[in-house]
Amino acid sequence: MPKHFVKLLAAAALAIGFSHHAQAADQVKVKLAEVVRSQLYVPMYAAISKGFAAEQGLDVELVTANGGDRAGALVLSGQADFALAGPEVPIYIFNGESPDKPLIFSALTATDGFFLVSRAKFDKFDWSMLNGKKIIGFRPGSTPGLYLEYVLKHHAVDAPTVAGVITNIAIPARDGAWLSGTGDFGIFMEPNLSRLEKAGQAYVVTSIGKEVGRADYTVFFAKRSWLERNGSTAQKWANAIARAQAWVADASPREIAEVIAPYFPGLSLDDNIAVVSRYRDAGVPIWASSTVVDKGGLARAQEIMVEGGTLPADKKVAYDQIVTTAYAEKAQQEFARK
Repeated sequence: MPKHFVKLLAAAALAIGFSHHAQAADQVKVKLAEVVRSQLYVPMYAAISKGFAAEQGLDVELVTANGGDRAGALVLSGQADFALAGPEVPIYIFNGESPDKPLIFSALTATDGFFLVSRAKFDKFDWSMLNGKKIIGFRPGSTPGLYLEYVLKHHAVDAPTVAGVITNIAIPARDGAWLSGTGDFGIFMEPNLSRLEKAGQAYVVTSIGKEVGRADYTVFFAKRSWLERNGSTAQKWANAIARAQAWVADASPREIAEVIAPYFPGLSLDDNIAVVSRYRDAGVPIWASSTVVDKGGLARAQEIMVEGGTLPADKKVAYDQIVTTAYAEKAQQEFARK
C-alpha cells in the first residue's frame, strides 16, 4: 500500500476519532428513573434505541426503581434528573412538605396498561365472579392499585372483596406469589403477563385500561428547580418522545419488537411481537399519541385517586400547577406525526 495512502487513512482515522470525541463531549448525560421495566413504555425505549434521544444530544442512563414511590424519592434526592411514574407520584409530592415542587412535562401512556387475569379460563366472564375471591392488586396508593379499585367498584364487585384486594406483595415477588397459588385473580402487565400466560398459569379477562378509558397513567416529571436549570434538556427529551410516538404509531409490531428487544433479553422476538400486539389490540389507546398531558385525562386520574381515598377532594392539584406544557407543545409542533 503506498505510503501516502497510509498517511491519508491515518489522518482520516484521527479526524473520525476527534469527531466522535466531539460528539461525546456534546452529549448531555441524564439519569432517568422508570417505575418498572415494561413494554408499556415502548415509546420511551424507542426514543433511546432508535437514536432519537442521542440525535437531540442526550446520553440517557435508565434506572429501574421498582416502585413509583422509589422513583419519586430518586428525583427528590437528586439521584435521578427526572422520572417516569404515575401522576399520583408528583401529586403526592406536590401536596407534601417538599418546597421544591414537581412539574410534569411530558405524557407517555394514555391509560392503564395492566390486564385482569384469572387462574381459570372462562367462556363468558361476569364481574360477579370476583365476589368472595382473592385478587392480587398493587401497592396501596399506586396507580395500578387505584385504577383496579375504581374498576371493581364501578362493576359493583362487593365491598368485602374490594377491601380484601392483596396489596402487600413487593413488585419483584408478584409473579412468584401468583405461581405459588396466591390469589384467584390478579392484575399483571407485560412482560410478566406473557410469561405467566405462556406457562399456562394465567388467562386474560380484560384490559383495565379499556375499562377505565382515558386517564393519564405514566408521565415524565422533575423538580421545578431542575427544570429551571435544565429547560433545554427537558425540551430535548420531549422532542425525542414526540419523535418516538410518531414512529411507534406507524411501525409494525415486528419493527417495534426489534427496537425494544435489548430491554427485554429474556423474551424472544416473537414474544415481544405478541406483547406489542396485545397493547395495540387492547380496545383503547394505551400509548399517548401526544407529549402534551391531556387535561381531561389528568382530571380523571385525580378523580380515581379521590375515590380511592388517597387524595382528599380539596387537595386536587390544578392542571396549571402540576403541568408545564411548554416543552411538550414545542415538541409536538416540530416533531409530531404529520
